[in-house]
Amino acid sequence: MARRSLWRRLRRATREPRNALLARAIAFIGRLVGGLPLRVGLALGRGLGSAAYLTLARPRRLAIEHLGIAFPELAVGTRRRLVRSTFRHAGECFAELALWPRLAGQPEYVVVEGAAALDAAVAAGKGCIAVAGHLGNWELLAATIAQRGYPLTVVARRVHEERFHHLIARFRTGAGLEILLREDPRFWHAMRDALRRGRIVALLIDQDTRGAGVFVPFFGRPAHTPPGAALLALRARVPVITAFIQRRPGGGHLIRLASVPLGDGNGRGRVTDVTARFTAAIEAQIRRAPAEWVWWHERWRQQPASAS
Repeated sequence: MARRSLWRRLRRATREPRNALLARAIAFIGRLVGGLPLRVGLALGRGLGSAAYLTLARPRRLAIEHLGIAFPELAVGTRRRLVRSTFRHAGECFAELALWPRLAGQPEYVVVEGAAALDAAVAAGKGCIAVAGHLGNWELLAATIAQRGYPLTVVARRVHEERFHHLIARFRTGAGLEILLREDPRFWHAMRDALRRGRIVALLIDQDTRGAGVFVPFFGRPAHTPPGAALLALRARVPVITAFIQRRPGGGHLIRLASVPLGDGNGRGRVTDVTARFTAAIEAQIRRAPAEWVWWHERWRQQPASAS
């Protein structure tokens, strides 16, 4: 016990220099990958993902456990292989962001399906809400939509470590995205203002956050889910679409855009119903490409009081 306590104190004492070193390493590797040919850069990304799978014990363990919740029929060996693919996919995502300046000039790398739904929503002139999740390369999804001329505003949380926050923010602003931070005291006003300016407001709603939430089904189990997208959609009465990105077998990605009818009514029950509808769409996409979701996230961390 004393040794474990000493180890924890040592980790806390060295957190700042470790984070500084890691941020520099990520920036350096990103510059290195960005100068490589696409095929080589993606291969290096997969290698980095495989290394992360071997070294990051806790995320690996959580991902295997959570896959067992979502797909109880899968054997442990199958789950391990799928989690390894998830880490390799994450490495490829990192490489693609490093290679973004080159990919932006290759429109064939990302194919968009359902653009008519987004065009109709934007043409209405009232703004639009895009519901998405931590699926596929979601940063590439946002960058592609912005690069193709759509006015995109992305809702994000500030990364606790300032160096990592600036790394991510630099990519997003460089890709032409407008960013709204949930921690901003004027957050709700800023979202409404973005809609009034005719912008697409994108929210990722597939994580169990510590803020307000409602419980909706996710792979057959209650999941604490942010209600912000449903609240905004019901109050502002603007078009809503889902936006997902998935790897294509031959290389590159497919973006799927689809409109989501809200129906009539309001109130807390409606917020839960609409959030459940959004979450069901996210689950359906995860089932299409299970290796492309962040299985290490503790999605079912909170449970309703009646379930405890």
